[in-house]
Amino acid sequence: MQRTLPTQFITSSLTHGASPFRARRIALALTAGLLTGAGSSVFAATSQSVIEEVLVTAQKREQSMQDVSVAVTAFSGAAIEKMGFEEGLDITQQVPNMNFFAIFGEASSPSISLRGISLVNFSDSWESPVALYVDDVYRGNPAGSAIQLFDLERVEVLRGPQGTLYGRNTTGGLVHYVSKRPTETFESSASVSYGRYAEVIAEGMMSGQLADGLMGRAAIKRTHNDGWQVNAVDGQKLNDTNSFGYRLQLLRDYGDDGQWLLNVHGSQADQQSVGFAHMGYLESADESAATCSIARIQSGLCTSATFDMTGREAAGGIFDPGQVASSSPGGLTTDIKTFGSSLTVELPVTEGVTFTSVSALETLDKFMQDDGDGTPVVFFDEQYSVDAEQLTQEFRLNGRSARTKWVTGLYYYDDHRDLLTEAPTTESARTDDWYEFFHREDVSLDSQSWAVFGQYEYDFTSQLTGIAGVRYTEEKRQFRQDAGPSFYEEIDVRDSLEEDSVTGKLGLDWRPNPDTLIYGSVSTGFKSGGFSGSYNASLEATRPVEAEDITNLELGYKNTMAGGRVRLNASVFTYEVEGYQAQVFLTVADGSVITNAGDVTGTGAEVELNAQVTDNFEVIAGLGWLDTEFDSEQIFIVAGDEYTFDGNELPSAPNLTYNLVARYYQGLGDRGELTYQVDYSWQDDHFLQIENDPYSKQSAYGLVNAKLSWMSPEGTWTVAAFVTNLTDEEYFTYQNTLGSDWGYGVWGKPRMGGVRVGWKF
Repeated sequence: MQRTLPTQFITSSLTHGASPFRARRIALALTAGLLTGAGSSVFAATSQSVIEEVLVTAQKREQSMQDVSVAVTAFSGAAIEKMGFEEGLDITQQVPNMNFFAIFGEASSPSISLRGISLVNFSDSWESPVALYVDDVYRGNPAGSAIQLFDLERVEVLRGPQGTLYGRNTTGGLVHYVSKRPTETFESSASVSYGRYAEVIAEGMMSGQLADGLMGRAAIKRTHNDGWQVNAVDGQKLNDTNSFGYRLQLLRDYGDDGQWLLNVHGSQADQQSVGFAHMGYLESADESAATCSIARIQSGLCTSATFDMTGREAAGGIFDPGQVASSSPGGLTTDIKTFGSSLTVELPVTEGVTFTSVSALETLDKFMQDDGDGTPVVFFDEQYSVDAEQLTQEFRLNGRSARTKWVTGLYYYDDHRDLLTEAPTTESARTDDWYEFFHREDVSLDSQSWAVFGQYEYDFTSQLTGIAGVRYTEEKRQFRQDAGPSFYEEIDVRDSLEEDSVTGKLGLDWRPNPDTLIYGSVSTGFKSGGFSGSYNASLEATRPVEAEDITNLELGYKNTMAGGRVRLNASVFTYEVEGYQAQVFLTVADGSVITNAGDVTGTGAEVELNAQVTDNFEVIAGLGWLDTEFDSEQIFIVAGDEYTFDGNELPSAPNLTYNLVARYYQGLGDRGELTYQVDYSWQDDHFLQIENDPYSKQSAYGLVNAKLSWMSPEGTWTVAAFVTNLTDEEYFTYQNTLGSDWGYGVWGKPRMGGVRVGWKF
């Protein structure tokens, strides 16, 4: 069979055409080709099968991924579709040394971990050390991590500190989602899927020319399901999905005189949050009873003296992801609304020099209720609300000559957040005086940051290139807390924090031949200091936390071999973090504290392989190894036990992770083509809490996904049947100890499946 495949080359310019300010239009007609994947798109043809060149903007300019001296994994839009990724967190299964926490489930404020660097935190007063960018715009609020994937050109994952070109809050790295741009020619697509728990996912796109030099693009996505958890208290469904996202773009192209792109976007999610799995720690309801084994605790067989019930009893006799308990008076509502707009302007300055301006405004409103104890008792039920507004502005100059490439710029960030935490309780669980109060914390946080940066590359020879970059950043934060009534001391606080930082990079790239890159670099980064925004039990807990700093040494190897049929990328690294920021939730009674917990050292390696084994069969694999260790003198009392961070490993940092994708294409002549796909991801046992307490240790597990799809001969129609978590693996994405005799866990998604129909014009 012959088939013509849609263009999947990845570009970063704003439009198409011959102008240097238009993205190159690259149309490939391939016979019996293949498009894939995790990390890149792969295709095969009857006469030739090679791996597609992936273009990224990891260094603020368009480059082949194989020419970038950074550990980067990129997913094209075709790769995302083939893998069946629907949400931002789905990519973590196919990136070495990448993981996530989901403290309130995946719908609210998940936290991404890269190379072990993350921040386990339930307060929206903090920003993640793994930065999130969407269309070149930084998203400072963690709720943005739950972004829906639709109409994307690519996703880039950069591992290691990116302190020069991206700056603040990239000690672990960053994730960049890049939308498809408006096109001159008309194109449209639509798809709908139906799956388990009555899940319906519908999306559509339309793009084309509106007038001479004026192009537009509109894309939408709607997701709904009935929820995969049942509340044992009232029989209602929990952890459902009801979300909608949209993106409108307008592109004005002036040819050689430049262009501008307006991007207006937003989303809304109105759904029931995930229910927590209650876990008792004791053999009986007696507070002096012996502590259970970890296996029994995580099977819901042990008792909490506080509630006089086991985890299994709390959930109505069943302890699995599908059934939990909540007595929250207001339900487990999550309501998130976002709106944003950005204007990107590109103008020529002189020969080889381009000016870029990116101006953006992002807003977020969030209201969430959860049941922190996961029992039929109204005890530790919480409400969070956030009203956030963010303004960013970046000016950039990019230039190049025969032997040099450089970029320099200015960056400004302004962020305002109002946060309200409330925890209504009753006296039905305990008689201690502090439980009788209604808890309320009203917090506002203002942050301003500006930076100047530059990076210079010089070709000493045709094979050897030196890289030097530096960034200077100044930041200021103003913090206000009004508390009362309170579980704890009623603390009204006014405080501020001012910081500055110099970060940078020195590197050397060696290209012994056109298909090989060997690089070495030393890079630094920092994560902003700040203030705790929830459950501050004392004045000390409200004190400012200083920035964390990282220094990373890395050696990398990138090679395309076997005539373009095999791609092998590898890196080894070691880093040291000074002043690692960590949140410790001591107990419900003692509150939480965010602190500079000590220093951390990390060493690791990553390997990624793409292989076109035959014209019809491809394999994609990844391997991550990681060893992290705390050097700290701090001691904390958690659940009545004394813990020291010294010697601990970072949370959600498995020593070993690996992933595998196998895909086979079967031609059906004039009836189209079938694609068989199986993918697998595995992670070693690891702790889900920074204290490394045994209650929060997650055993090793693997996830299997499978997909069978059909494509029409002309590539217009596709039909796919899919299943995720095929073996129905039970695992926790987060665990927390809230009392001396109890804690809770957040279940990962059970087996899901469905059928998807897509159409493209």
